[in-house]
Amino acid sequence: MSLTKAASLLLIITAVFALLILGKSLLIPFVIAIFIWYVINALSHYIGEYKFVKKHLPTWANTVISALIILLLIGLVGGLIAENARAMVNELPKYEKNLGYLIERLGTTFNLDTSRFFELSGAEKVPDILGSLRGLFSEINVADLITNVLNALSGVAGNTFLVFIYVMFLFFEQAVFPTKVRALFSQEDQFKQFNDVMSHINEAIRAYFSVKLTVSLITGIASYILMALVGLDFAFFWAFLIFLLNFIPNIGSLIATIFPSVLALIQFETLTPFVIILVGVGSIQLLVGNLIEPRMMGSSLNISSLVVIIALTLWGSIWGIAGMILCVPITVMMMIVFAQFPNTRAIAILLSEKGELMGSLEEIHEAND
Repeated sequence: MSLTKAASLLLIITAVFALLILGKSLLIPFVIAIFIWYVINALSHYIGEYKFVKKHLPTWANTVISALIILLLIGLVGGLIAENARAMVNELPKYEKNLGYLIERLGTTFNLDTSRFFELSGAEKVPDILGSLRGLFSEINVADLITNVLNALSGVAGNTFLVFIYVMFLFFEQAVFPTKVRALFSQEDQFKQFNDVMSHINEAIRAYFSVKLTVSLITGIASYILMALVGLDFAFFWAFLIFLLNFIPNIGSLIATIFPSVLALIQFETLTPFVIILVGVGSIQLLVGNLIEPRMMGSSLNISSLVVIIALTLWGSIWGIAGMILCVPITVMMMIVFAQFPNTRAIAILLSEKGELMGSLEEIHEAND
């Protein structure tokens, strides 16, 4: 590579990272909108496979039905999460009391001084865990904290509307994009080649989203059943969190296992529910992640573990939690796109786990049969 090409490549990489960092407030909602757009298209494609639907309904009707289903699910899940959050706040005093008992038992067992976690009410020691934590963070400016929380909430509301606008215009663009592409190519063979490449990219990405959503739902539902049987509070909230964190590779499953396990530790007076949830949810994560997901995904979309860690660190540092959730879908999209062109196919091979690449949804289905 010549010095001029190397300098140009470095300049392009710098410009891309600057754009990602400076424009993240606009880019993150757009990437989420693309994700939702692909989910709606994947569901529409699945609905269209039924003979009755294929015979009696036009393609656009499948898309409308899919969009309404996704919108209904988002509203339902959002309402349930809000209700669980309110109930969780009401249960804090009970958790504080149980946590106080736990700390007292640990102090007795290991001969530790736990007096700072309690306050005297007459002759009785009352747990004051939250007060102790507030003491540890006494230098925090409460007004600034409340302001930051309100700003974050207003930002979430604004982004929700922006995501909706992006999704709507993506579907508008989807309707006219084939006409635009046809006008770009004067020769039929060039148009056919470009169309084939775009079809392969869309099919492979749709396959990834379909599989990832399926295995995440399996993980969330199985975890919910286990937590509900144990009697864990807010089982639906934790199940949804497990579903969401399943999109974060490696550390996502670990975090999703720890949170409900910690709640079980302070909700119940014995360690049995804690052990059941810790082992049970962890086993579900291992089973789905190591047996079910690889079989459904096939070898086409397996990414190198090293690449996953690098992508997780990179996108997490650029876009925070949103980047950590979106890092694998983004990397998969990049790998699929790179695999379609001879000049960048080597990069796709390096990103893959075993150097095996497939280009279409049909090949993925064949790998799973």
